[in-house]
Formats: sequence, C-alpha cells, structure tokens
Amino acid sequence: MRRGQAITALAALAVSLTACGSTNEPPGGVATGGLQANPADLSNTNNYFIANTDQMGWFVTDADGLPLYRYDKDVQKPSKSNCEGECAKAWKPVLADKAPMATGVDPISMGVLTRPDGTKQLTIAGWPQYTFAEDKVAGDMKGQGKGGVWWVTAPNGAKITGGKAQNNSKSSSTPSTSPRPGNGQTPPSAPTSGAPGY
Repeated sequence: MRRGQAITALAALAVSLTACGSTNEPPGGVATGGLQANPADLSNTNNYFIANTDQMGWFVTDADGLPLYRYDKDVQKPSKSNCEGECAKAWKPVLADKAPMATGVDPISMGVLTRPDGTKQLTIAGWPQYTFAEDKVAGDMKGQGKGGVWWVTAPNGAKITGGKAQNNSKSSSTPSTSPRPGNGQTPPSAPTSGAPGY
C-alpha cells in the first residue's frame, strides 16, 4: 500500500472513531445487570479517624471526633491496661468489640487486648487507647497532659506531649472532620494531603 493510501485510510478510520465516540454512552451501550458496586457495610467495624490542629498536629479520634489517649502507666509489650475501677470511669477504654478500622492509621499497628472484665480494648502500637469522660464534643482535649501521664495519641501510636508528635506532618493546619453518626457523611477513603503516610 502506498503512503498516500495509508494516510487516507488512517484519516477515514479517525473520522469513524470520532463519530462513534460522540455519544454519551460507553462503548457497547449502557450496561444492564452484571456487576454493580454496593456501599461498604461498616456495621461490623469500629471506626477511627485522624484530625489535625496547629497545636497538636495529627492525632487519632473516635467516630465522634473525640481524641484517643494513651496512659504512661500502661504496658506496651505485651499490651496491658493499668487503668481499672475508678480510673476506667474517667478514662473510658476504647472498645474493640468489632474489627477496628481507621483512616490514616497503619492497620498493622492496631490491635486488641482483653481486659480483666473480658471486654476488648483497642491498642495502637501496643498502647491501650482511652477517651476522657470530660471531652464532650469534637475538638475537646481536656485530658491532654492530665497528671503528667495522659497524652493524646498520634497516628503512629506516639504520645503527643507538648507540640506535635514524632512523624506528624506540619503541612496542614485545618482540622479534618470526622463523620458524626447519622449525618450521612462518609469517611474519607484516604488521609488528606499532608497526613502521615499510613
């Protein structure tokens, strides 16, 4: 085939492809039946998120946006909680009765310990996790530094003692929003830009 004929054939093919591609339907028409995506069922998971502030950097929250804390008197390896009785009334163990799922936290670092009463408690990097009874709404951190032994937990399990925890990013100062139960929001599929790389 001569060069001129080849160019003419290619031009004709390009025109026919352009005409075929001008509709809003995918090639082959609209799919009926077959595979369809369904929303993920998160009813069998306990969901956790990360948030960010100028003062704290990135930290872990529960589904209500309340920060998670770790306790210096606990044991990391093997994971053991030393907060029981009255302590556990003020510092509520973060229950892990369902599979833990966290956006922005390395899933390998998340674990579960069994407390003396048989309940399951979330651990991050081996440290048992708690919420503080005086924290009522997202953004509260009334337990930070309490007694010099309670600290907000960073996504890598480190404690945040004064400024930002080790491996926290400084690139974003806007708090991330955690979905509230029943408000129709869905958790982000990945950490926002500047979040720790988990």
